[in-house]
Amino acid sequence: MRELAVKTFSVGTWLVLVSVLVQLLLAGLGVFADSGFFFWHATVNAGVVFLLPLLLVLLGWLGRVPGRILWLAAAVPGLTLVQSLLLAPYHMNAQGVLRAVSGLHVLNAVLIFWVSIQLVEQTRTWLVGASPGTAHQQAAADDAPDAASDPAP
Repeated sequence: MRELAVKTFSVGTWLVLVSVLVQLLLAGLGVFADSGFFFWHATVNAGVVFLLPLLLVLLGWLGRVPGRILWLAAAVPGLTLVQSLLLAPYHMNAQGVLRAVSGLHVLNAVLIFWVSIQLVEQTRTWLVGASPGTAHQQAAADDAPDAASDPAP
């Protein structure tokens, strides 16, 4: 079960990266081609970018993925929420400096892209460092009692 969760997590990290790239493409198409693409950008794919990493956190927990990688996966939906909040001044028709806050929407998109790249890279690095035998031995070591805490005979 653990190995299946880890393999699914690994594939899922790539799906997150692809969904973020599709999100960027849809935004560009909405600006430069047809505003109808904003529907897909704002609703359909935004939901995928939000929900898929949440599923990865659950899979990663089941697969005992290191915490730093799980936090990267959890950061994507968190940043997606921030992404929506950054557009609030625009939707409220605010003026001046307050409206300029919505410009951070683009910078936050770059941050989400960077986090998704880090998620793929750190997962790959972890999997390369934990070959199948090593991962099994590590799981067994995690389940074994700590030798340092055992009293000496």
